[in-house]
Amino acid sequence: MSVFCGGKRELHCVMSTSSKVRFIRLVAVATVIFSCTRTIAVFDQHAYENATSLKAEALALMDEATTPFSQLDAEVKDLMIRVAAAYEYARGLPENEITAEQWAILKAPDGSLLGGFFALWAQRGTMSAAGIAASKSNVAAAFDTIIELEAAKIRE
Repeated sequence: MSVFCGGKRELHCVMSTSSKVRFIRLVAVATVIFSCTRTIAVFDQHAYENATSLKAEALALMDEATTPFSQLDAEVKDLMIRVAAAYEYARGLPENEITAEQWAILKAPDGSLLGGFFALWAQRGTMSAAGIAASKSNVAAAFDTIIELEAAKIRE
């Protein structure tokens, strides 16, 4: 709309509030659409299977922590090597930093999840049933996070 103001011709655009809101939404949607890049890896069946099978094995081995650690040391080492391999696999996938970080937290020997549980078991020799149950709940939740992250990825 053009109007005269003080002898000069000026251009004014008058928009209703609802038009302004629609325009802002349109700009926001366009910005999202045109600026989107994939920031997480695509679904990987092998990574998903690693997480689900290692969860079952880890929880089963944790149940054995009332037994002296020295009797199951080899099994713990074998499991932790496979957990480390799953971490390395996840770390090697493009745009998979979030999942790799979850594996790193899970396996950390100075943490409070799987790696920390096994380190504490090795230090103490045996664990109480109550301690095992509490730790299993946390470890299961950590594995579930990894599994859910993988399951939620886009399948190409």
